[in-house]
Amino acid sequence: MKLEIYAGLLRRYAPKINLVSLADLDRLEERHIQDSLRLAPLVELAPAGPCADVGSGAGLPGIPLAIASPTRLWRLIEPRSKRAGFLELVVRELGLDNVEVVRATAQEASQRWPGGHALATARALAGPAEALGLLVPLTTSGGTIAVFCGAGSAVPEGAEEWEKGIAIVRVNRSLPKA
Repeated sequence: MKLEIYAGLLRRYAPKINLVSLADLDRLEERHIQDSLRLAPLVELAPAGPCADVGSGAGLPGIPLAIASPTRLWRLIEPRSKRAGFLELVVRELGLDNVEVVRATAQEASQRWPGGHALATARALAGPAEALGLLVPLTTSGGTIAVFCGAGSAVPEGAEEWEKGIAIVRVNRSLPKA
């Protein structure tokens, strides 16, 4: 039910805020929502702690994943005010108590929550290699970074292809010597 309401909000606001391609509205559920939910198993495998969707924009993949994992805190990190406003509307309309909208860049969020997320995701933040680099500072040791690569993009060096079109990095930071 919540995913259907979310899809309706996307269809209503996409033309006004440029949230997704208007050509994708007829296949919104398959192209965007179901595609986002491919990360649900990674959420379940992640250690305890909050998750971050960086460059959240339309709330993809964060909103579908927050609906699918209601006991996990999600931070939707989006620097653009109109898109952050849309995300706040979605959170309010769907009653998503497990979602926090943060108006910030990836770099600003990294300063606020260094290593503070069990899973960090990006779907259209930047090219795959650049996106991975932006998410590393946000992710805890033992956590996972997941980046949607898109058609024709290579899996970045140091990442593995978790599923077609999704590159992941498992973060293992060395503890400083005492």
